[in-house]
Amino acid sequence: MKVNCPICKSRVRIRKSKRDAKCSSCGHEFSHRKLFGDADKYIVDTNIFLYAMNNDRYYGDACITLLSMCAGELVTTNHVIDEIRQACDYSMKVYNVATISPEVAELRYGDESNVLSIADRSLIQCAIDHPEIGGIITYDTDIKNVVPSRLIKTDKPFFMGNAEAFLKKRRR
Repeated sequence: MKVNCPICKSRVRIRKSKRDAKCSSCGHEFSHRKLFGDADKYIVDTNIFLYAMNNDRYYGDACITLLSMCAGELVTTNHVIDEIRQACDYSMKVYNVATISPEVAELRYGDESNVLSIADRSLIQCAIDHPEIGGIITYDTDIKNVVPSRLIKTDKPFFMGNAEAFLKKRRR
């Protein structure tokens, strides 16, 4: 796809496989999301999988509906898959979070003595690293209270909620 740079008016070729492109003459950055209209992806936490697989009596229906209806929009991390420790019937894209930044590693909740689990920290790190992430779907109250907006930079408001709230938001 070729577009004109709004600053220097030169033609810039933007490939679909790359994230963001820069104009070679003036350095203006083009947002990949604005040009190609990528849909938001949402990260799913461990408890969503567990409630769906165990058919939880309170949250199971919403989690099963979420994992079956919204499969193209959902992603997870390798640490979440490791934490499940069961055969999972639901397939989705898995992001590999190799390293966790020091800002995320020192996040705490409660009276500042409780540390987040490695799966929760990997969800936050994945949201920081990937701009296409639109939110985190979880039933954990600790991760909802900890995620600071200064760490996660997005174009739209960042969604933090459970499966029922996400399904309600999606039906609007």
